[in-house]
Amino acid sequence: DRMMKRTQWVCTFEKPKTSPNAITVDTTGLSAYVKHGCISPRRFYHELSKVYAKCSASKLSKPPVSLHGQLMWRDYNNLMAYTTPKFDQMLDNPVARQIPWDDDPKILDAWKKGRTGYPYIDAIMTQLKQTGWIHHLARHSAACFLTRGDLWQSWERGAEVFEEELIDADWSINNFNWQWLSCTAHFYQYFRCYSPVAFGKK
Repeated sequence: DRMMKRTQWVCTFEKPKTSPNAITVDTTGLSAYVKHGCISPRRFYHELSKVYAKCSASKLSKPPVSLHGQLMWRDYNNLMAYTTPKFDQMLDNPVARQIPWDDDPKILDAWKKGRTGYPYIDAIMTQLKQTGWIHHLARHSAACFLTRGDLWQSWERGAEVFEEELIDADWSINNFNWQWLSCTAHFYQYFRCYSPVAFGKK
């Protein structure tokens, strides 16, 4: 209810424009509540519609970056997971590129414990361990760094860590995002890489 009273914020919300470095949560902060069934996605959608009705159509943000769009994106992730065999692994997954990732337990452990030597990445992983939550752009940075960005470790290992640590861990969304960010499946944005140094300064 408190969030729905922020009419202008709800109407103009665009997820990519939120800040991973904000002191307080810069998104709705409701992901764990939706994941655990405390808030129905259907009710969430219709409550948003009531707020949108109060706003000028020309000022409304649009899917996929709007809040409605985020709920649609959630359903899309669930659909992909439901219809894709072996969705949480690379081998025998029909949508996954077969990438020869390295397998170094020491590197994975350093990443998991926030001991990589990169302050931004280490801060992300420390926050994850201590609070069970990190901003979606921080998740993107940590995932890119572990996989194609720097450490060349499998997205499967990263997904396992997030599944264990995140309070809002959702099996479908988690595996979809790790595949996407490692350029294993879905959208191959290989040219877009999160700098472990520059991105944290934005």
